[in-house]
Amino acid sequence: MESTEAGGMEFALEDGAVALVRGSCQDGTAEIPDTVLIGGEERPVSCIGKGAFAGLPVSYVAIPENIVYVAEEAFSGCAELESVSMPAGIRFVGRRAFYGCLSLRYIDLPGGTECIGEEAFADCFLLESVTIPDSVDFIGEWAFSGCASLRKVSIPAAIGTVPKGAFSDCASLLEAELSDGIAAIDDWAFFKCMSLKSIDIPGSVVSIGGGAFSDCISAESVSIPAGLESIGGSAFFGLEFLDKDDKPVELVPDRISGCSFQGVDGVLRLI
Repeated sequence: MESTEAGGMEFALEDGAVALVRGSCQDGTAEIPDTVLIGGEERPVSCIGKGAFAGLPVSYVAIPENIVYVAEEAFSGCAELESVSMPAGIRFVGRRAFYGCLSLRYIDLPGGTECIGEEAFADCFLLESVTIPDSVDFIGEWAFSGCASLRKVSIPAAIGTVPKGAFSDCASLLEAELSDGIAAIDDWAFFKCMSLKSIDIPGSVVSIGGGAFSDCISAESVSIPAGLESIGGSAFFGLEFLDKDDKPVELVPDRISGCSFQGVDGVLRLI
């Protein structure tokens, strides 16, 4: 494996691909070059390697167009990182790539993005807005957990299952748009989304995991698909479902499937 330095950063060549393996920043800005001279020729930089910028005092980074992969923990713990320019070529965002970027406010993933790893943006407390394109077919567990300022999210159908804990502890989340085609909502997916006003579960969903919407205490409307086959324990803990006679409705599929409820203060009535 050959290596070289450019602009205070270290790069490595392996199997014909160039990865940035050690980053640096000046005055809070990281400027990653498009190409570096390595292995006797000028080659494009295609990957930001594992932990390349982890913990550095970088506040802004422009990722060049050739980058397709942001690896595991690449920017983990960059508490001052406020802005990231994501190029059209990005395909994969690795596990914990932006974990604990406490100052990060916006992420606009490009249309070709395919994979968001486990805890990729977890504990980005100030993250207000994220664009997840329809091309994404994998979101890892706890990917956006603890994004306390996130207000709205649209989840593409291609992922199939909203993964475990993916949006848990998103205390400011007002709206979660689940695309028709999603088949399952895993355990704790929206746990403690205490500002979520409406829970509209698309007709394609057949399974809701344990604690999936637990402590979503601000919910004013809930719509349950007719094809729901299973529901985990405490899936709607903190909410009380009543029938038209104001009697409690058991939270099992054959009792609530195909029903819509409205209410306030955690009490929802069949309409």
